[in-house]
Amino acid sequence: ATALSLYDTLLAHKSLEYILNNKDTLNKAIKRRQYIISEILGIQVKGLIVPILIGSNQKVLDIKNELFSLGFGVGAIRQPTVKSAIIRLIARVSQSEESLKDLCKHLSKMQ
Repeated sequence: ATALSLYDTLLAHKSLEYILNNKDTLNKAIKRRQYIISEILGIQVKGLIVPILIGSNQKVLDIKNELFSLGFGVGAIRQPTVKSAIIRLIARVSQSEESLKDLCKHLSKMQ
């Protein structure tokens, strides 16, 4: 087995340090994004990964491509990887709230 490089170890350490030093701010940002998702899409999530059931492999690809043309990147997870095709939205803390709102509004119209 190959151990992590010193660079990877330092990167992981610095990331953990950042999270520990900014946990209150990060928790508020996570809760805010969960609220936006709930208000616009009506989906309750415990984290920032939002599976949105679409059902059709073709429709999920169409939605992904349309969102991509608008500047949004989402996952199109299709059968047989999942039981029923989903859009996977990851509401990153680094994404602005306005961008997330726009994405959610577009998604709500496409379902």
